[in-house]
Amino acid sequence: MGWNQIRWTEARQVASMMGADEGEMPAEGIAPEDHYRSLRGGEDGTAAVLFMGATLPRLEAIAWAGRIVETEAEGRQLPPADRQALDHALRWLGDQSDQPRRAARVAAEAAGDRSPERMLALGVFFSGGSISEPELPPVPPAPGVAGRFAAGAIIMAAGRVIERRKAVIDRALDLGEKIATHGMRALSAE
Repeated sequence: MGWNQIRWTEARQVASMMGADEGEMPAEGIAPEDHYRSLRGGEDGTAAVLFMGATLPRLEAIAWAGRIVETEAEGRQLPPADRQALDHALRWLGDQSDQPRRAARVAAEAAGDRSPERMLALGVFFSGGSISEPELPPVPPAPGVAGRFAAGAIIMAAGRVIERRKAVIDRALDLGEKIATHGMRALSAE
């Protein structure tokens, strides 16, 4: 079963949106799933996580990262501001309106600079809707930013315990593949 939940037909489309240089672009005609498989076979999985974040639709990318960050936060004494950023990001998944999205940004700004919870909450803010202040003319986020923040949140969460880094990356990639194939249903099966 292929990745029927994604809109991209070629890996070059994804790589272009990610800002890849011409020398880093996949060959024409390569499907995103095939290019991802070559990246997943790489040394540390980071490139595959970044590609998956760019490939998934915004909501799915945030939900994917949310599951991994939340799981990695379990049993960990997070600083209160980081916990709040995580809570706001997860709350937005249940209500994707503008108020929770903007609340996630405020929580992200208070969270630690290097926390995966901050990255996740920023992903929520840049997932859609205007990024300007409400009283100003709307400014849409750049394409792909939410996926970059989602992937960054996963990479940062995986780096918290270096001995477990590879296992967390592998678990994230396994879940990302399921989401690319089955959509949000994959999260309820987890």
